[in-house]
Amino acid sequence: MDLRSIEFFLTVAEEGSISRAAERLHISQPTVSREMMELERELGKTLLVRTSRNVSLTPDGLLFRDTARDMRALYRKAVTQQAEPVELAGDIYLGAGETESFSFMAEQIKAFREEHPKVCFHVISENADEIRDDVDKGVLDFGFVMRSGNLDRYARMEIRRRESWGALVPAEHPLARKKSVSGKSLLNYPLILPENQSFRQQLTEWLEGEPEIAATYNLIHNVLLLVKNGAGLILCLNDPALVESGLVFVPLRPAHWVSPVLIWKKQAVHAPAARAFLESLGYSEDE
Repeated sequence: MDLRSIEFFLTVAEEGSISRAAERLHISQPTVSREMMELERELGKTLLVRTSRNVSLTPDGLLFRDTARDMRALYRKAVTQQAEPVELAGDIYLGAGETESFSFMAEQIKAFREEHPKVCFHVISENADEIRDDVDKGVLDFGFVMRSGNLDRYARMEIRRRESWGALVPAEHPLARKKSVSGKSLLNYPLILPENQSFRQQLTEWLEGEPEIAATYNLIHNVLLLVKNGAGLILCLNDPALVESGLVFVPLRPAHWVSPVLIWKKQAVHAPAARAFLESLGYSEDE
């Protein structure tokens, strides 16, 4: 297996067709077909279901696609890093959830790039579980997460921001007129909770009872329409960007706050760009 076969496989998976993949790769269809069969022989697994018109991924193919994506990302990250550039350049991979606190990171990135314009930030939107997983695998240099669970296995930097938990409700909902809402009151309605297990457990404890869970989410924007259509109320962090026309954020009572943390692998050997970015945040690797 080499990077060529990985790239071929991912292209076939994205196109859903060997012929379209060949066209995109600017090579012949038989070449792609042979490469896929050789990859399957090497792995000892069937990755593709082939029909006369298209292909789809088998369960083994779906699992290998995730691995192949990580391998490709690691390779691209490695080849773009320069050991000792005359002018600081390179790529920084940062995973982050959709939170208002990311405005802090946006300010830091802007200031850093004004000084080092050849550094490119790759901002990957994921939930906290996915971010931690990708930091562990080395796919991400840093993860910007809201504190949940045990982070002792990571090096980290506390960010002096905080956000409050509450319910996102339609403007016509009875709770929309309240300044705050108790956990027990929310038990009267179907709820949409975070997929993150740590957050979900905390919220369930705050509610003081077992909620009716209508849905869960990892990134919040896709479930805003569920609220608008009356499918449930979202328990989420306060973010002014989420309060669209027709939606109201009501804080929990008593208030529950959470703060963001920048995490990375302990003993990580940072590329010059990533190391310089940490230093620009006021962090010293001697800490």
